[in-house]
Amino acid sequence: MGLANYLEVIRSQENELDAQLEIIDAEYKKMNAVVELYRALGRGWNQ
Repeated sequence: MGLANYLEVIRSQENELDAQLEIIDAEYKKMNAVVELYRALGRGWNQ
C-alpha cells in the first residue's frame, strides 16, 4: 500500500516537472519570436 502511494507521488512529480518544462519551452519560444520580430523590423541592432 505504501509503495503504491510513493509511486503515485513520483509520477505526480514527474508530471509537474514535465509541465514546468513545457512552460519554459513556451516562454523561450515567445522571447525568441520577439527577438526575430525586432530583427525583421529593424534589420538587427548591429547595423
